Amino acid sequence: MKGRTTNNVQSKRSTKNGRKDQKLQKKNSQKRLSEQEKHVDSDPSEAYETVDVAYLDDDVTERKEKEARECINADVWEDASNGALSAGSENESPDVTENSGEHLEEEKIKHLEKRLERLEEELREVAALEISLYSVVPDHSSSSHKLHTPARRLSRIYIHACKHFTRGKRARIATNSVSGLVLVARSCGNDVSRLTFWLSNIISLRDIISQAFGKSHHTSESNGSKKGLQQLLEDWQETETFTTSLETIEQWVFSRIVESVWWQVFTPYMQSTESNSSEKQGSFSTSLWNNAFREALQRLCPVRGAGHECGCLPVLARMVMEKCISRFDVAMFNAILRESEHQIPTDPVSDPILDSKVLPIPAGELSFGSGAQLKNAIGNWSRCLTEMFGMNSEDDDDDDHVESDGKAFVLLNELSDLLMLPKDMLTESSIREEICPSITLPLIKRILCNFTPDEFCPDHVPGAVLEELNSAESNGDETLPEESFPYAASSVSYTPPSTMNVGEKVAELAGKMSRNVSMIQSRGYTSDEELEELDSPLTSIVDKSSDVTDSFTSNERYKLLRQVWV
Repeated sequence: MKGRTTNNVQSKRSTKNGRKDQKLQKKNSQKRLSEQEKHVDSDPSEAYETVDVAYLDDDVTERKEKEARECINADVWEDASNGALSAGSENESPDVTENSGEHLEEEKIKHLEKRLERLEEELREVAALEISLYSVVPDHSSSSHKLHTPARRLSRIYIHACKHFTRGKRARIATNSVSGLVLVARSCGNDVSRLTFWLSNIISLRDIISQAFGKSHHTSESNGSKKGLQQLLEDWQETETFTTSLETIEQWVFSRIVESVWWQVFTPYMQSTESNSSEKQGSFSTSLWNNAFREALQRLCPVRGAGHECGCLPVLARMVMEKCISRFDVAMFNAILRESEHQIPTDPVSDPILDSKVLPIPAGELSFGSGAQLKNAIGNWSRCLTEMFGMNSEDDDDDDHVESDGKAFVLLNELSDLLMLPKDMLTESSIREEICPSITLPLIKRILCNFTPDEFCPDHVPGAVLEELNSAESNGDETLPEESFPYAASSVSYTPPSTMNVGEKVAELAGKMSRNVSMIQSRGYTSDEELEELDSPLTSIVDKSSDVTDSFTSNERYKLLRQVWV
């Protein structure tokens, strides 16, 4: 503003000075004219010359005045325009700054709101995992509802996410749940009862999710290939990915339980044992392995091992024992067919028996009587397994927990039938396939060559029978693949139990013949009592009548969790 005022003042002063110069010039020109008029009479030409010069001086002066006025006007307009522009910019800059500041604040508020929402979601998920997994004591109990609390709570938060949250949030809850289940399962180490606790919960959780969304539990089989399974696991937004991952954890935990029971229970009994010298080998072996089966039950489920009813899925102990008995059958079969009792074991799983006293019959002694004694021991063991685990019962044929190993002691049963069968019947291929389909032809010949006559069968094996078997082997009549001896135990495989077996315990608790898991999923009067105990932890270990009190501090993550557990 000062610059513009100064310019205007200077322009006015220059204008006034110009006018004064004009007046002076006019006066001077008038004087010159008067002087010229005085000299006209004397020299006219000189007068004309003087007049012309005067007129020229006047024209030059007028042009300079005009140029000066134009320059002054141009400067005034330029200053006015610059002033207007500067004034406009000064008026507009506060508005632009104010608008940009408000926009940045709005963006910052939106960012903070999103971050707060995300942190609340993570707090809610952490609280759900804490109350469902990390704060749970994995003990067996008679209440199926209490034992399956982890499955019920995880299913509740996942189903709520599927109904009310976005697919991305659903995927995050699924991955966090799977990670938490793997972590708690690994923390169990080789504790069989705790592993069984979590396996029962994982199976129940998968069954709840499958029924809630109408998914089949045969997810891994429906994909058809490992590549298809890998592609499925990449999309955690799908419920089928969640159930497939749970099934993978089931397989891993189940295999770990089988290995733990085998090495903790069965293998020690196969080593040197103290036996009563007056007790027969058959009766000693029968009682010894009955005790081993009972110990296995106690490790799988301490409550059932003590003779009480437990809330865990009963089908799990039967599935584990089927795998262990399958190994036990191969180990017994290989040990009995050794050439002598002094022959050392060859494999820690398939042929681990070190002390021949644990066998129901002496090793290498094959006769009609030993076959009958073996059949008697098998019958005693089968009755014990049926009583403890429900194996070999009449309901097994109607059971669809899919991959059942069928009857137990397959090889031992076939060996006992082979020893008691009239040997001339073995020349028929159809008889061999019916009586001993699991025993290869070379091994049948070896058994017959080591067969010893006794009081029940005093005759030796006819030579014609051995010749017929030799010709059958040379002609390749047998379609079974040749297998070297000793036999190898099959690897641990897992097929999920059916919905009927999962809902079996639930139906008993509900008091009606239903095949669903609604009883497990529903909330009980004490289903969320641990939520308050976590806020005040001393209340769970201090006697209520004592004077010790715990300061109650409410945690925000539990408040957020209660909002979705209403």
